[in-house]
Amino acid sequence: MADSEISRVAVLGRVDDFPASGLREVEVDGQTILLVKRGDEISAIQGICPHAGASLAAGVLDGERVICPWHKAAFSVRTGACVAPPAVDDLKAFDIEIVDGDIVLGRARAPETLEKAATDARCFAIVGAGGAGFAAAQTLRAEGFGGRVVLIDAAGDLPYDRTIQSKYVLAGKKAGEKSPLQDEEFYERHGIERVAALVTGLDARAKRIVFADGATLDYDAALVATGGAARHLDVPGGDLANVFVLRSREDAERIVAAAAEAKRCVVIGASFIGMEAAAGLRQRGLDVTVVGQESAPFDRQLGADVGNVYRKIHEEQGVKFRLGEKVGGLMGEGAVRAVRLAGGDEIAADLVVAGLGIVPATDFVTGAERGADNGLLVDARLRAADGLYAAGDVAAFPLRGDGETIRVEHWRVAEQHGRVAALNMLGRDVVYDSVPVFWTIQYMKRLDYVGHASSKDDVLVRGDLGKQEFIAYYLRDGLVAAAAGMNRDQDMAAIIALMEAERNWLVEDLHPEGTSPVAVLAARQG
Repeated sequence: MADSEISRVAVLGRVDDFPASGLREVEVDGQTILLVKRGDEISAIQGICPHAGASLAAGVLDGERVICPWHKAAFSVRTGACVAPPAVDDLKAFDIEIVDGDIVLGRARAPETLEKAATDARCFAIVGAGGAGFAAAQTLRAEGFGGRVVLIDAAGDLPYDRTIQSKYVLAGKKAGEKSPLQDEEFYERHGIERVAALVTGLDARAKRIVFADGATLDYDAALVATGGAARHLDVPGGDLANVFVLRSREDAERIVAAAAEAKRCVVIGASFIGMEAAAGLRQRGLDVTVVGQESAPFDRQLGADVGNVYRKIHEEQGVKFRLGEKVGGLMGEGAVRAVRLAGGDEIAADLVVAGLGIVPATDFVTGAERGADNGLLVDARLRAADGLYAAGDVAAFPLRGDGETIRVEHWRVAEQHGRVAALNMLGRDVVYDSVPVFWTIQYMKRLDYVGHASSKDDVLVRGDLGKQEFIAYYLRDGLVAAAAGMNRDQDMAAIIALMEAERNWLVEDLHPEGTSPVAVLAARQG
């Protein structure tokens, strides 16, 4: 939505015509306004999500927030403040007056801001400028921190949306998501120091960061948000040319350049990065084969029934699969020409993309405990040691604040982690107890996932897998641990609200036969 001001007050309708509670979209001077009614109160904010352009009227109302239907950002309906990512910008809020039963829109209100501390000698360091690191830096300034904020990243790029690399860039599609997350002027205006340097050591006991050139930085609080390093193929021929991993913007650019000269691609790994890469490269016209040890795409995360929905989508686009297979090696002289399977079969390929997961980038940290997979163990406040926090892919945290220790590699979770870690760096004592959320999109077909489960959990489906319109509920001891939904945008937004408000849902209560989570949420709010 443009930043131009509404040039006039406008009558938006009659109070009596508005439902008892809910959302309504109106246009004023070419701008979309979201009217929100909660009981007798009516408020107005900008109506388009700044993350990717979704209409918020198609989302759900959850108390004092509206949840976007697409990527599940949330905004205060009173102030327009962004209260949950992946959006990073607030919305304008407008004055509303009721005159003789008419709803009258006034001017945009000035945003609520905290006073920046006049003097603060502290230095807060953030190592890693991905989603978590960016969110932490932005939150520190938004909350009025007046000391140094030093955002350190080896690449030195402006923080950008990494999710679009596999979802859009490989396909040659233009992403609607905002990237970079903020421009250069944002960092200058907020006094966020961006340092392009490789960190080789962080001593949590000494509270000191060491750089590759020998320079050091002492900190009062620090956040490790370095993400992970993509796993490379550890097979003969794995070092041949035109063999890639996909993690960064530079990785995507190299794959796109190689794809321009390639005809046949093999994607190794049938999880989310691999399947998104397969979709993107197929849309570029390459012959694509997916090789994986899994029995179905996303088998470990979503189970075979849901995974095979996406297998069918890919096969309809011409992608071939060799699942339940292991790669024995790559063949070629200088550059790859074939993938040899462990059973002896060869698949011709002049481009290979390995989507084999990541290893958390934490080796430079001393004085903090690691888990078995190299993630930093943190408490419910994302604290890894005194004055040290971890967020995003590197953080092994207690689910919902008090549950099993998990580590998830989701963009939205990373940004939430960054916000919560920043608040705790400021001494706010905030628990990270949100429900994990992620999404995948392939051939413009999106699946949302809410919660945390495994393929070993029981699955109950509401809807039709064959028609690609469903919600699959993952049940642990009879209770809903997670839900995966396709073409059910509003319902998945409602499930976030319901699962964050209450635990221990039975499917019959969360999604009764013949109704929907949206209806359940509306009934709970009166």
